[in-house]
Amino acid sequence: MMGRRDHVTEPAELAANLSRFFKRLEDHAAGDPANLVLIDELMEDLRRTKLRAIARAARSAKEGGDYTLGEIVAILGIRKQSVHELIQKGRALLEAQRQRLGVVSLRERRRERLEAAGVPDRRAS
Repeated sequence: MMGRRDHVTEPAELAANLSRFFKRLEDHAAGDPANLVLIDELMEDLRRTKLRAIARAARSAKEGGDYTLGEIVAILGIRKQSVHELIQKGRALLEAQRQRLGVVSLRERRRERLEAAGVPDRRAS
């Protein structure tokens, strides 16, 4: 028996699906304007998602990723200074997300446990 292959959703396919969902949400909001608040929440989620993605892309660029910071600036079509401002906002959101999820404290506990055991950390956290 052959194993099942996982379906990989392409970014364009994901965006098209989201656009269809947004159209349905538009229909619901038109029928019941109280649902407009849901659109506001989604807009804010998308804004934060973009900022976190920019910060992560910049980190990848710094670490030798596929795109340079200059290319990211060109893709966004804004000034380099503006991208740096977006990167800072995105980093703050990522840090807040890590704090909420307890990633920082987990990393600290891991470091303390290794140190107490006298075992060197063999991988970057």
